[in-house]
Amino acid sequence: MKKLILFPLLLIIFQSCDDGDIIVSDFNFNEDTNLNLCQEDNTNILHYIDSETNEAISFTFQNEDFDGTFEGLMPPEPITININNNNRINYRLLSGEASSNEYFCQDIPPSSPLVVEEYVSTTGGTATIEIIIESQDDDDGIPAENEDRNGNGNYFDDDEDEDGIPDFLDIDDDNDNVLTATEINNEFGVELDTDEDNTPNYLDEDDDGDGVITRYEDLNAFDNNPDEPILNPADDTNEFGLPNYLNPDITESLVIDEFRENRITRTFRTQIVFNDITLKKVGSDQTITLSVLRMGFIQVNSNDEILEMDFE
Repeated sequence: MKKLILFPLLLIIFQSCDDGDIIVSDFNFNEDTNLNLCQEDNTNILHYIDSETNEAISFTFQNEDFDGTFEGLMPPEPITININNNNRINYRLLSGEASSNEYFCQDIPPSSPLVVEEYVSTTGGTATIEIIIESQDDDDGIPAENEDRNGNGNYFDDDEDEDGIPDFLDIDDDNDNVLTATEINNEFGVELDTDEDNTPNYLDEDDDGDGVITRYEDLNAFDNNPDEPILNPADDTNEFGLPNYLNPDITESLVIDEFRENRITRTFRTQIVFNDITLKKVGSDQTITLSVLRMGFIQVNSNDEILEMDFE
């Protein structure tokens, strides 16, 4: 099984017992609790064991696509999961310490520690899973707020090269196959504008102003493999190391309408909320009814994630 690290939970509950008395219980979880995730096939287990109180909480649910991330720019609609025999919540008080991953992620649970007390969810109620983006940037050296070129506070409607990827997430803002991070400043920290047309290189599709767009001055792109070009105009240079795309005296061109993959890192936060659930004590008729239980969140990083271009 593969593992991820997840979320926190604060829970104050009303417990209705056989005689009708109401008992207030306070489980030892809060907003800072970091849960773990086990996955195998389409089964997911969010889980945590408190090392001080030996309380264990888990949520097992069926969803083959869940990984705490999503593709594209905008978060999907929250996922609603019905609580039943396949999607269940489990609370246990253990007799001793245990590793949460070792306890929940093995096919056969360990025989020790023992379960002192256990509550399992009954059929009814729902779990809501909402995935949002906690942080994202293209790490191109330009702060996201500086890529809000129209100044309206909405970073998503600034897309200089109109490739469907907003500038603050676009590693190549002008789609010339030279990364923005290498086109911003020279070694002295001065913004690069090779042809002095008042458009900086990282936004200029023809950096040297010779009438040939930078992308087309990548003359050796197909030399190694015609089917898998190496898209990098910076490695086509003269004897002095000056790239063709910065040399106005060289206008030889090769039509290349392919683009470097837009790879970024994002941090996703997944919030788990239970609604109208009932937990029943194993071996007893005692139950705990909760109208809302905010179980907490998981945080997942996507490394080298590819954002697909969408030219309109």
